[in-house]
Amino acid sequence: MSFDVINAVNWSAIPNPTRDQWDDPEGVADALRLLTVSTTANETGDAAARLAGRGFVWGHAAMVFPAAYAATPILLDLVEHGRRPRIRDAAVGLLSDALGCYPAAGYNRVATPHGADVPLCCAIARHILSRDDVLLAHGPSGKRLLAEAGLHWRLTIEETEHQPDGSLTAIAFLEGSPFDTPAEAEVHTPSLVRSARTVCVDALTADASGAACVQLRQAAAEAVPGCTLYPAECGLREH
Repeated sequence: MSFDVINAVNWSAIPNPTRDQWDDPEGVADALRLLTVSTTANETGDAAARLAGRGFVWGHAAMVFPAAYAATPILLDLVEHGRRPRIRDAAVGLLSDALGCYPAAGYNRVATPHGADVPLCCAIARHILSRDDVLLAHGPSGKRLLAEAGLHWRLTIEETEHQPDGSLTAIAFLEGSPFDTPAEAEVHTPSLVRSARTVCVDALTADASGAACVQLRQAAAEAVPGCTLYPAECGLREH
C-alpha cells in the first residue's frame, strides 16, 4: 500500500477539538504512514499507540476525533493489504476503538458525500460496512467489528404512504443491523440537510438484502422519498 491515499487527504482542514499539538490531524497522517511501513512488532506497536493515544482516538478519555473519519478508509485498506498480520490486526483494533469512543462536544458530526451533518460514529460505520468482504475474510475480529458497525444503522426512504392517523408507512433500504422498535431517528433530507426534528420508528421489518418496511409515528414533513434516517442517540454522543 502506497502513501498516495494518505497524502490525498487535506489533513490540515480537519478540526482539532482540543487545539493541542498532540492531537493535530497531521500527526494522525504521520502515524498512519508509520503503521503502513512498519516491519517489526515494536514499530507496529508504536504507530498504533500514537493513533490510540491522541488525534485519532484518546483512549484514556474514551474520545474519538474528527480525523478518525478520514483515517477509517486508510485503516480498512491496511486490513486488506497490510504487509503483516499484526498491521492488519492493529487496524481492526483501532477501528473498533473509534466506534466505541465519544466525540468532543461540538465535534460529533462530519460532512460526507451522503450528508453534511452526519454523526461521526455513523459516518465511520458506513465506511466499515462498505468493506464487509474484507472484514469477513479477516476472521472473528473483523466479524465483531462489522457487528459493532451494524448498530449504527442508516435507513434510506424510497417510497412513502401516509396513513389516516398521521403515521407513515415507508419502503426503505437498511444499511446495518435491524434494530428494536420503537426507536428515535434523525431525519436528513434529500438536500443533505438535517431536519431539526426527529421521528419515531414504530415498526421495522427487513430482510437480509436490506429491503425494509418501516412505520413512522407522526412523521415529520421532511420524511419523504430520498431522505435518510440515523439513530437519534448517535447524534447525541459527545463528551
